[in-house]
Amino acid sequence: MYKSNREAFISIGSRLNDAIAENASGGANGNSKIISGETNNIDNKNDNNGNNNENAGNIESNEPQKKKAIMPQRNPEAIPETLPEKLEIKWDVIKGDKIISDYSRDYNISFPDSGEYSVLPGITCFRGNNYRNSASYGYADIKEEKLEEIWSFSNGSIDVWTGVGWTGQPAIIMWDEQTKNIMNIFPSKKQKEGLKEVIYATLDGKIYFFDLEDGKPTREPINIGYPIKGTVTVDPRGYPLLYTGQGIPEKNGEPGPIGFRIFSLINHKMLYYIDGYDKHAFRRWGAFDSSGVIDTKTDTLIEAGENGIIYTVKLNTKYDPDKGTISVNPDLEKYRYKSAISKRLGVENSPVIFKNYVYFIDNSGLLQCVDLNTLKPVWARNVTDDTDSTIVLEVESETEVSLYTACEVDLQGSEGYSYIRKIDAFTGRLIWEKAVKCEYNPNNNGGALASPVIGKNDIDNFVIYNIAKTGKIKKQGMTVYSGKLFALDKNSGKEVWTVELENDSWSSPVDVYTKDGKSYLIQCDSVGNVYLIEGKSGKILDTINLGANIEASPAVYDNILVIGTRGQKICGIRIK
Repeated sequence: MYKSNREAFISIGSRLNDAIAENASGGANGNSKIISGETNNIDNKNDNNGNNNENAGNIESNEPQKKKAIMPQRNPEAIPETLPEKLEIKWDVIKGDKIISDYSRDYNISFPDSGEYSVLPGITCFRGNNYRNSASYGYADIKEEKLEEIWSFSNGSIDVWTGVGWTGQPAIIMWDEQTKNIMNIFPSKKQKEGLKEVIYATLDGKIYFFDLEDGKPTREPINIGYPIKGTVTVDPRGYPLLYTGQGIPEKNGEPGPIGFRIFSLINHKMLYYIDGYDKHAFRRWGAFDSSGVIDTKTDTLIEAGENGIIYTVKLNTKYDPDKGTISVNPDLEKYRYKSAISKRLGVENSPVIFKNYVYFIDNSGLLQCVDLNTLKPVWARNVTDDTDSTIVLEVESETEVSLYTACEVDLQGSEGYSYIRKIDAFTGRLIWEKAVKCEYNPNNNGGALASPVIGKNDIDNFVIYNIAKTGKIKKQGMTVYSGKLFALDKNSGKEVWTVELENDSWSSPVDVYTKDGKSYLIQCDSVGNVYLIEGKSGKILDTINLGANIEASPAVYDNILVIGTRGQKICGIRIK
């Protein structure tokens, strides 16, 4: 499976040097079951308006997990029903303190295919890349089809915010030797060849660093002092830079700052801070649950705020690995907007980017496609309700690029549905839709909070969604909500299989593959169950319980998955 570590590190280092040079120049387990489901495919006419695969030499071939990259030349454009003016979108571009009336970027952003997003072996951001299509890396060598907890440790809390929250996915990285040696990693871990470092932001305000294989700390944590809800981003160029948001601006009942931070991973110094209480924002809520992505060729970060602003950040990074120094001197350009339906601004999902087009959905259910080089909306549509689930993008052919998205049951109230949709990324046209009736709870939303799996290999015709609160029962005087895990045919939206989960979940499923292309799924739930599921059939193969609600989402490197619970426990689990 792997080349030697020496070969891997030489290859990573070569690509890292190229990037530097380029930048310088420009419980109830037994009751879960498989059930057959109904199909709610709709006709298009019923549209509703209301890494490089080799990953820097680490893997000899990732072909069973990834089709050959396609980069269509076609660009998005609106059709009559998705024109931004249909939803009365008004927008501004802000640079410094000035509103720019006819903005055009003085350099061109163009993201690559998802397989070429990162030079680093591992998972660098929420769902892995700019298409948000994978939270696993490498191959799993699975023989017993069992799960085994191999290590755990406890983290803390701030006020009521305990353990690890939503989205709560760790990053898992194998650094090249030169970068590893200039960072503040403990000497014993620095000496370990092929160290795979887990980086986990949690609700106790700390970002933890530990060894994937044994769970032991690799360095001291970073402490921002306030709860972090989202998922960190590690710079995909292999630079020692860490990007993180913040979920809550309060500690011990006292208000505090809230914003987005960039840290040096050489010495943990904070290099830059975006104040979430942005004076240009139309909403005064400064959280950043979104996990940003970086255009490596132009040194530009794209991040979405819950204040209703999309930030494009020219980092102006200076990195000298020989001297062990790194700095940023960012220039910000902001996209802000209002619309006829955006009563509640703010973006909690992570932006998806195809070439120079960013896709995101706000808390009112407004889906937009925005050109990053002009900061103008290209098309928009109403997707019914608040959508925190991150979109997934799939390039199907030279002429077909699709978005998969699903909404919550929040603004709709007690008669609401979670609408799972496939949408044409070029025009915003609805391809198919499946409506799932969900229970309404104003304090704990139902519907889609999890992001989907885009199947590969033996499930390459599946899109898989975890939908929360599809039913409820009374148990020992308490209301217990159930959920469903749906495998849908990508082309039709028809159900292939459905797993009925006695306990619902906000956690995103993760797809894992053997070297011969056999698929498995990892799904966690609200009472601490971790399920191993056969991808093709939906059969539950094994379950272990971690003792508390899992609203975070796992990441998997080879055979080891990492996940945290609200019960202040972070675990490493081997897929055997």
